[in-house]
Amino acid sequence: EMHRRMRGKLFGFLETPGRTLQRYREDDKSLEARYARAIAYYRMPQLDKALPLIDELIAERPRDPYFHELKGQVLFENGRAQEALGPYREAVRLLPNSELLRQSLAQVEIETGDPSLLEDAQEHLQFVLRVDRDDRFAWRLLAIAYGRAGNEGMASLAQAEEALLGGRVPEAVFHAGQAERLLKRNGPAWLQAQDIKERASHVRVEQKKKQK
Repeated sequence: EMHRRMRGKLFGFLETPGRTLQRYREDDKSLEARYARAIAYYRMPQLDKALPLIDELIAERPRDPYFHELKGQVLFENGRAQEALGPYREAVRLLPNSELLRQSLAQVEIETGDPSLLEDAQEHLQFVLRVDRDDRFAWRLLAIAYGRAGNEGMASLAQAEEALLGGRVPEAVFHAGQAERLLKRNGPAWLQAQDIKERASHVRVEQKKKQK
């Protein structure tokens, strides 16, 4: 079943909605077909057809995090961030070790514009970065979350990490310097800013070697 589901999901996302609906016709009531059609309708976009199909799948498989994720994605990408919170929270509850789901939830929490959700978003993004410190998008989101919460020092630190991963060395050094000035001296975050500057100097050396 998992193989068939993955096949339907990939077809729905990679092929045109028209091709998907031709392959998975309305009279095909299999889970794979309904999953594929839900994705096709979401991409058209025809939410009046996509959402009932997704709700039907959730009702049948309430403990499946990926159906909740799809509902959250559909709502979020259609400007309904507040409504997307519930499905993404349920997906994370069901699969708490998924950094992808946590990052998606954090993005939704940030985009709602609700300041009370920023701390939770930060925690999810810190989890993601403990798994993969090279996730540039997670650092970018974390910078936004800290910035909107008024923590400019930590926002600068996250911006420095993201810039360095992107190879933008002068920008990384600038933000690391800002973080140094704003953060408590000799604290863990302040030392992280020092580390970024040191890593930036190594990157500069390597870049110069390549230019010769």
